[in-house]
Amino acid sequence: MRRLATSQEDKKVVGRIARNVSWIFSSQVVTSLGGLISMAAAARALGAESVAIVALVEAYMRLVSLFVHLEPWQAVIRFGSEALERGDTRRFRTLMGFSTAVDLVLGVASALIAFALAGLLAPWLKLEEHVGLLQIASLALAVSLRPTGMAMLRLFDRFDKLARLDAGMAIVRAISSVLLAVMGAGPAAFVGIIVVFSVASGALVYIAGRRVMADQLADGPADGPLQAIHDNPGLVRMFFNSNAAVILRQMTQRLDVILMATLVSPTAVGYYHIAKRSALAGLRLGRPLAQAIYPELARFAASRDEGRLSRYVYGVSGVFFLLIIVIVTPVLIWIEPLIVYVFTDDYRDAALTVGIQICASAVLLAGVAFVPALLSTDGDVALILIRLGVTILFFATFWPMTARFGAEGAAATHLLCNVVWLITTGLVLRASLARRATQTT
Repeated sequence: MRRLATSQEDKKVVGRIARNVSWIFSSQVVTSLGGLISMAAAARALGAESVAIVALVEAYMRLVSLFVHLEPWQAVIRFGSEALERGDTRRFRTLMGFSTAVDLVLGVASALIAFALAGLLAPWLKLEEHVGLLQIASLALAVSLRPTGMAMLRLFDRFDKLARLDAGMAIVRAISSVLLAVMGAGPAAFVGIIVVFSVASGALVYIAGRRVMADQLADGPADGPLQAIHDNPGLVRMFFNSNAAVILRQMTQRLDVILMATLVSPTAVGYYHIAKRSALAGLRLGRPLAQAIYPELARFAASRDEGRLSRYVYGVSGVFFLLIIVIVTPVLIWIEPLIVYVFTDDYRDAALTVGIQICASAVLLAGVAFVPALLSTDGDVALILIRLGVTILFFATFWPMTARFGAEGAAATHLLCNVVWLITTGLVLRASLARRATQTT
């Protein structure tokens, strides 16, 4: 990272990135450990088949939100950075109003749609006896202001507040899960944990974001939310394109559990859920860098500083790739005893699935700077096309691989598609950066 600091201004940027990464990383360590404790508590208390019930309810809840509640934070950071760079506070406030309105309207819409579809989809998910759980989880989607709050905190460089909130929520959730396990609670109680903390997270982050904006900006006027579309040409396009890319990526991570329920036993679904959640813990440790670097890359792109943009993208990617090798290798070597220690001997057969899923996540982390770089340089269309191709490949291979090899085949499908995504995105980004450099000179 020191090689990136070639000037006094670069030293400030590197220092800012390092500080923000340290905050997010510390938070994600706590969040990941808290998530593993919560999952271990549920696994020990419920067993593989009942864990599958919780997994399917959560997957249903997240899947509806994914398709209906399009999140504005990526577009907000892209155009909010530009407004702050130009000192246009009225435009910035209007943009935040637009983002809040989007979160409110689409949050309520996702809750209503999820609630209405619960009874129809429960038989297909083999949850006929748990329709009430699906409906309760659906109501949590109505309060979903986290995207706007998160964007405000990141734009004003207050990653520390976001980190403290997330870490605190993870600790309380882990303690609550352990207490429920000790009390011998059933699936409904663990679904309740998901609902309560989903609502609390969104509300607290939004409140914190509004307070920071009030402290950072002097009181001033703002236009109606729709004026943001006129003030920020390309806002709507990027809003839909960035969400389309996320939907295509998340489809492979949300629909897989639901599709598996129709192909394999509940026990295999439980093993796969353990594998995904374990790999998610690793992804959470890598996301801090993408979250911290995106506002910086957006500022470089807004000021047409192509040299620093390319240097930071390639430099950060190289450093992070080396870190992945150092961390993942010992985990894979000791994967089986780790699984037995954390989840008991009943989950020993899940070790191979967990190992494959961790490798799939490691491949994604290797391209940690690619997506924020493409979004910063208006490469959202290319990002969609790549995601679309990878998603088609995933669903073309997931069904036969899972039917033939079970949970291991499902995890291997993720690994294959992530490798294709990494190579393709890297080549497209390289061409895009070269083209921008040529246009600047």
